Amino acid sequence: MSARPSVVAPRGACALSGAGSQRRRFVQSGLGLALAGCGMGDLVRAELLPPAYRVEDALAAIAVPARASDRVHLRLPERIEDGAAVPVTVTADLADVEALYVLTDMNPMPIAAWFRLGPGMAPRIAVRIKLAGNGRVYGAAKGRDGLHWTATAVEVLAGGCS
Repeated sequence: MSARPSVVAPRGACALSGAGSQRRRFVQSGLGLALAGCGMGDLVRAELLPPAYRVEDALAAIAVPARASDRVHLRLPERIEDGAAVPVTVTADLADVEALYVLTDMNPMPIAAWFRLGPGMAPRIAVRIKLAGNGRVYGAAKGRDGLHWTATAVEVLAGGCS
């Protein structure tokens, strides 16, 4: 049996050295500047909501008034075997919907997904989210007249946030 020669990588040659993350930040910055220069500055603008740790606080931060509504529809399984990738669909029967949200009361941060819609877009999203355990999932639609939301209880057999 022959011994294999050991190969030692030179200092800084490791893929985890941080050079990849610096390169990624440089490319993202350049892409952001290019989009802004082409008149697509709205694509690079970030909107941040105030931090919220309860669903009620998050709903109030999104828009006032926030009210339960039968015009927002939420579709997801009631029993979930693995909370790592739960399919959720939110639709709304409202005119001029500006944004759609998916919120959960069982995760550390209640806003699981947020989509800002452009003019003329259909108010429908389909995403996969992680759920930490049993609780309620909320679907919300923000329009000119405030926030409309609905919720459903789910049972998660194995949490996806651990």
